[in-house]
Amino acid sequence: MKPRVLVTETIHQRGWDVLAREAEAAAWGGEAKQPLTEAVAVADAVLVRVAKLTAEVIAAGKRLKVIGKHGVGTDNIDISAATRQGVLVTNTPQANSTSVAEHALALLLAVARRIGESERDLAQRKLRVQKVYQGFELSGKVMGIIGLGSAGFRLARMTGQGLGMRVIGFDPYKSPWPEGIEECRELAPLLAQADFVSIHVPLTKETKNLIGEAALAAMKPTAVLVNTSRGGIVNEKAVAAALWAGRLLGAGLDVVEDEPLKPDHPLNGVPNLILTPHMAGVTDEAMMRMAEDSAEDILRVLKGERPKYPVNRELLK
Repeated sequence: MKPRVLVTETIHQRGWDVLAREAEAAAWGGEAKQPLTEAVAVADAVLVRVAKLTAEVIAAGKRLKVIGKHGVGTDNIDISAATRQGVLVTNTPQANSTSVAEHALALLLAVARRIGESERDLAQRKLRVQKVYQGFELSGKVMGIIGLGSAGFRLARMTGQGLGMRVIGFDPYKSPWPEGIEECRELAPLLAQADFVSIHVPLTKETKNLIGEAALAAMKPTAVLVNTSRGGIVNEKAVAAALWAGRLLGAGLDVVEDEPLKPDHPLNGVPNLILTPHMAGVTDEAMMRMAEDSAEDILRVLKGERPKYPVNRELLK
């Protein structure tokens, strides 16, 4: 009898094709049709995108052997609960890195050239004098990257080699340190030097509100901030206040802490801010790779093999 894999959200057909080779895959109909605890109870594996796999949900999976995250961030999965239960968790750290890096670059360029602001004014027939929309070039400026995982590293190459920027990075877990990127052993020197700051770290206890009032005060008032990782890493109220006060030139945020943005959110109406709806990693190519990578690692675990991208590695010792 083939093992059963529960797929909680829509994935690329390539992922279904991979699972079909050696498993019985079934789509979850949503909480309104079936409680997630009930669906997980009969599953040997779960392939998840954004559904919340809490300790309660994981505990219901008495047959559960592996949770495959369709993406990089695992903050929607209770990793500790999974580890206690002996359930391996995998993710797809390489699959959407190019898409995320390209989206971060798009936000950097758009904010630097005030594209969002000018587009809104043009659409609303409130166009101001051209001088208001005057931007500046990235070439020759300092690019600061927080987190040099796959996406951060790719952005470093794009901006350093492609745009002629001086690239500096902060990542206490990166070893060996990549060539062509100046290492900042503390965050403060990066914030003080960078003309552009792009965030590429997971949301953890250590990174929660990493960019708050103190960090923003350490940045140049002419700096641009971009976040394509997770909401909660950036204190959104503090960013809004800095933009209104002119202590930050602009920002591009693909993520907010409570998605989607509510009508009374402090970021609404803020000048030189571009918001996108958590879409940095959503491209045709990335969706295909994430589905494939997560499905393949699930099958590896179900066959008793070592997964390629384990998250709770301690279970493999």
